[in-house]
Amino acid sequence: MTEDTSSPSMRCADAAWTRGEPLAASAVRYHRFLLLEVPGPWGSSALDEKRMDAGVVRRLAQAAADADTHVVLIRRPGRHPSGESGSRPARAWAFADTSPEAEQVLWGAWRDPADLLSLDLGAAIPGEANAAGPQRLALVCTNGKRDQCCAIRGRPVAAAIAAATDWDTWECSHLGGHRFAATIMLLPAGDMFGWLDPESALEVLRQFDAGHLAPSHYRGRSGQPFPAQAALHAAAVRLEDFRRGAVQVFSVRPAPAEPGTGWPGHPADGADLWEVEIIHRTEPSLGTVYRMIMAGSPVAPTILSCADSKPKVEVRYEALSFSRVS
Repeated sequence: MTEDTSSPSMRCADAAWTRGEPLAASAVRYHRFLLLEVPGPWGSSALDEKRMDAGVVRRLAQAAADADTHVVLIRRPGRHPSGESGSRPARAWAFADTSPEAEQVLWGAWRDPADLLSLDLGAAIPGEANAAGPQRLALVCTNGKRDQCCAIRGRPVAAAIAAATDWDTWECSHLGGHRFAATIMLLPAGDMFGWLDPESALEVLRQFDAGHLAPSHYRGRSGQPFPAQAALHAAAVRLEDFRRGAVQVFSVRPAPAEPGTGWPGHPADGADLWEVEIIHRTEPSLGTVYRMIMAGSPVAPTILSCADSKPKVEVRYEALSFSRVS
C-alpha cells in the first residue's frame, strides 16, 4: 500500500521528506525583519492579540506591512514561563536588513508594547538603535502553535547551536517552510537552511563560517524572488561552486514568450517564465555572466503544514536554458 503523504494525519515534515520535496528556492521573500524578544508561550502568529494589546497589535502590524517588514518573535533556548508577574523587565528588539548593501542588525530595548509604536520601520535606522549588539544571529523556528514540526525538531537544534557555537542563538516564531523543519535563518546574511537535526545544523554552521553553503540543506537567501533563488541554486549546482557569494544575481525580469513557441522540452504558452542573469565570481577573474530562463509550474496540491486543513498549490521553478553572456 502506498502511504498518503498529503494526509493531515501525517506530520508535514515527515510527509515532505517521504515525497522527496526539494527545499531549494524556499526562503522567505522579506529582507527586513523586526525581532521582538517575547519569552513566554507564543500563539499561531507573531503579532498575537493574546500577548499584546489589540490596538497596539493592529497598529504595529500595519506599520510592518507598510514597510514590507516581517515581525518575528524571539526567545532564548530552554524552558519559558507561562505568564508574567510584577514589573515587566527590559527586552530586546532588533531590526535586521539582509540586503547585500546593508547586512546589519540594529538593537534597541522595550518594556511596554506601546513603546514599539514609536519605531519608524520604513527608516534605515528605526528609532534609537545601534549596531553594538550581536551581528551573528542564528534564528531557529520553534513555534509549535503554528506547526508541531517546528517545535519538535527545532528545539533540539536551537539547544545544540547555543551550546556548541559562538552564534547568538534564539528560538523564533514562524520563518516559513514548516515542512522543512528544523529550519534556521542566519542574520544579517539572511541565508536559510532546512532538514536539520542537531548534528547537521552544527555542520551547516561550520561550513558557513568556512565560507561555504551546505547544498543539501540550503533553502536560499531571504529577500530574493523565487525565480532568482531557483536560478542561483541551479547555477551553483551546474558550476559546482557553493562558496558564499560566488554566484550572485545580476538581473531578474519576466521573459514573455510568443504564443505558439516553446523552450526545448517545455511549453512556453501560459508558463511563468523569467530571465535571470547571474554572475559567477572566481579568482582572479572579475566574474562571468550567465543568462538563464526559469520556468515556474504549479505542482499537485498537498498539505504544506501540520495546521493546514486543505491542500495548497505551490509553484516550482526549473532552468530551461543556461548560456554564457559574451
